[in-house]
Amino acid sequence: MKKGSLLLTILLIAAGSAIALPSYLGLRGLNRTVDAEPIGAGEFSFGIFSFLGLSSDTRTAYLSGDSVDVTDTEYDGTFYLTSAIGLGANVELAARVSYIWNCLKRDDVAGRTDLSGGDCENDDGFSEARLAMKFSINPKDGCWIGIMPWVGFSIYDGGNSRYVINNNEFDGIWYAGQPMFELRRPMIGVEGVSGGADLLLSKDLNPVTLHLNLGYHYFKQHFEFTDYRYTSSGWTDSTHVDMYLEDPVMHFAAGVEYPLEKVTLFTELEWRHFMKRDWEEGDGENFDDCITVSPGIRIPTNSGLAFDITGSFTLTDFDAEYNDLGHNAYQNGGNPTDGVRARYAPFPEGYSPDWGIGLNVMYSSDLRAGPGTATMAGTVTDAVTGEFLTATVAFPGTAVEPAASDAETGFYTAELPEGSVSVAVNAEGYIGASETVQVAGGQDFSKDYALQPEPGTIAGSVIDIETGLAISATVSVSDVPTSVRTGADGLYSLQVPDGVWTVTATADGYLGASAPTEVAGGKDVTVDFQLQSVAFEPVYFDVNVGNIKSEFTGLLDEIADEIITNDLVVQICGHADSDYTEEFNMTLSENRAAVIYDYLVDRGVSPGSLSTIGYGENRPAVPNTTNTNKSLNRRVEFVVQFLRTN
Repeated sequence: MKKGSLLLTILLIAAGSAIALPSYLGLRGLNRTVDAEPIGAGEFSFGIFSFLGLSSDTRTAYLSGDSVDVTDTEYDGTFYLTSAIGLGANVELAARVSYIWNCLKRDDVAGRTDLSGGDCENDDGFSEARLAMKFSINPKDGCWIGIMPWVGFSIYDGGNSRYVINNNEFDGIWYAGQPMFELRRPMIGVEGVSGGADLLLSKDLNPVTLHLNLGYHYFKQHFEFTDYRYTSSGWTDSTHVDMYLEDPVMHFAAGVEYPLEKVTLFTELEWRHFMKRDWEEGDGENFDDCITVSPGIRIPTNSGLAFDITGSFTLTDFDAEYNDLGHNAYQNGGNPTDGVRARYAPFPEGYSPDWGIGLNVMYSSDLRAGPGTATMAGTVTDAVTGEFLTATVAFPGTAVEPAASDAETGFYTAELPEGSVSVAVNAEGYIGASETVQVAGGQDFSKDYALQPEPGTIAGSVIDIETGLAISATVSVSDVPTSVRTGADGLYSLQVPDGVWTVTATADGYLGASAPTEVAGGKDVTVDFQLQSVAFEPVYFDVNVGNIKSEFTGLLDEIADEIITNDLVVQICGHADSDYTEEFNMTLSENRAAVIYDYLVDRGVSPGSLSTIGYGENRPAVPNTTNTNKSLNRRVEFVVQFLRTN
């Protein structure tokens, strides 16, 4: 898989428009991802999609009896014409016709025969017609679940036809004197009928919307050609190949969208797993997956038109020699069977280009004679206290004036047009809410909104009181199940509901500190901490024993007093030198920590303030190269973890 951050697959995207726009299949969605929500009863859409891909592939050619690496560049264009109609509130039907163009620009290397047609080979034509249908349910607001069956029909089987320009008669390089390879995406191959079905899920996470598609697709391909074996004497042998190939494919697509004021940003990930291609030749590589990431921007207009500008790149590697239909094996003197050649057949629908760009034009409209209206009414309340709120209920993308909820009753009302309507509810000091509602003409309905209070922010720094340097610390708030770590600069920030809270900063090797803090909703409060460091001297042991030397009892008494006085939580860490076995030293280090633990408990330290761990010989203070160094590694150290706050 190509190196690169998969974080590129989590870019923000958005569809900040109520218009239901088509996907590559024609059904409502992004490009590669279908939205589980239908287009709407009586609505229709159409789209013109174009995409240009570019790839450079290196192959091994046999020229003048020698093996030579050639790098050919493949350009491929994809054009979709789509249309869709909503057959009801939960059903959508779509159709698509595909037109594809391939151009292979040959690398000009010595020994490669020059052709009168030049260095480029082109094939193009209408390749497939496809029908898709979507059945969906809306189990709760903001969530749609659907199933999408589809069926495709091949309208091109190679050769020239009324709709096809195919000057070279076959894909790739099939001229005498040339290496024989298929293009990354075949023009010929798909045979008869293909089909499949996807499960669809769309979830409005406010404001981000997530779409997931998971499906099973089936393709049948037919390849008929004459393969030639080339030697220094020219073409010496040939064999006729006529084979059919079935390809089941697991399909996964995901898209995320997030509304902006003027445009729609989006990113999609599509993963196709070719279930019968999961074999490899002992080199640790197989080529059964194709993963494509596609970010883009959608520009809607008030007229119902919208434009997409998209890009794409693949996260998986393509081996150009993998799609040669077994010619390499035949060239090397073998007689590959249809089964072997099937391993090297082009993927159904082709392998994605290394990268590409696209431009789409789409339109969506309502076929019904005229929209009706309905009354939407409800209340707006505080989600915590239940108190009624004065709020603004707006309907972006429509001509409906915003409604204001009453301060005493929280009640609002508005007249809405028929169709999909966006609703945005906002109140000062509260987190806004938004959703899309389906309005049926003449059918009044109610919608209540409970808004969460806007949190306040506690921010500040944690530093060493003596040096003034930043400390890596944990900052927590009483009764709030959250905590944060300071950054390298010692700064922190966290959000809490309004109220009075106790903020505590703790760090290993320091006394903790706490401060009561009052926070108002939507306001910022600064709380800085200066922590006092505390450290204890280690205790050393004789060779292979865990008994405490008398010379360290006074130190241990001081440590016990310090733990009790400051209510510290301490970890006791046992160590050993490298003599004897690793297992023996691990047990010895644990025993040393346990002896110190018992001593401190006997001196009045609470067992709950102590913990033990043994590191064996794995963490020497100095290299175990001399007896003196080994004596320094036979030790117990103390790590002050934090001030205990009960």
